[in-house]
Amino acid sequence: MKTSIQSGLVTLILLAVGTSFASAQTVLMRDDFNGTSLNKSLWNLGTWKLGRTQLGNTPVVSNGIARLTFDTYGFKGTEIWSKNTFARGNGLEIEARVKLNSLPSGLVTSIFTYAYDSTRNVSDELDIEILSKQVNNTTGGDPVLFTTWNDWDELNPLYQDGVHQWSFSKFFQNINVNQWHTYVIRWLPASGNTPARTEWLIDSTLVASSEKAQPEQDTPVRLNFWAPASGWTDAYSSNLSPARSAKNNVRYYYDVDYVEVRQLP
Repeated sequence: MKTSIQSGLVTLILLAVGTSFASAQTVLMRDDFNGTSLNKSLWNLGTWKLGRTQLGNTPVVSNGIARLTFDTYGFKGTEIWSKNTFARGNGLEIEARVKLNSLPSGLVTSIFTYAYDSTRNVSDELDIEILSKQVNNTTGGDPVLFTTWNDWDELNPLYQDGVHQWSFSKFFQNINVNQWHTYVIRWLPASGNTPARTEWLIDSTLVASSEKAQPEQDTPVRLNFWAPASGWTDAYSSNLSPARSAKNNVRYYYDVDYVEVRQLP
């Protein structure tokens, strides 16, 4: 079910990087969602307000799939986050196999890290996000958003400064996010003359890399499904509106096959 990325892009990126981390990795966490409910020894459930969304839905787990849900009645979404936190060390890989399900514009699905330092009131974060509005506005492939955050101060936002935040969207020809794909966030420390950086992979192919706004805090791993507010114009859609009653609710799904966290040697 996996779709290949254009061979020209693959060749250029692999020649530029030329590094393989395929061997001697240590698996720190893996969930194949083989039970009938969320494994609460591995995961916490988010219950706060995010954008227009009240988080708190519990994923529907069956047949080896965790289905994160979004309900239009009450605008209720889902976030799960690992009970364990993970240090970057010599390098950390976060992998998830996921798919969307023909979502309306105005929703966001993600695989990400997030850690908040309450002493300094700053946060660190790495993201893979898929914006349904952007997906629905393109043909012949789909866009994916990659973001890094370091010592981010919500009260004094410095978007795209390359020190505290950096993001870029890439369009992948012939990628269909409504089919299964494997996404990886590879978080790497500085080494020799090479600065700290984050690499992103889709279906085992390196597709993006950044040395900007690199986080340092130990972090849990998170996935969520939500509707942002109008301030995020790239993702928000006024056409997505709350259902007026429970009987008019429409439920949407973001499917997760597995999540794995690996330490690099």
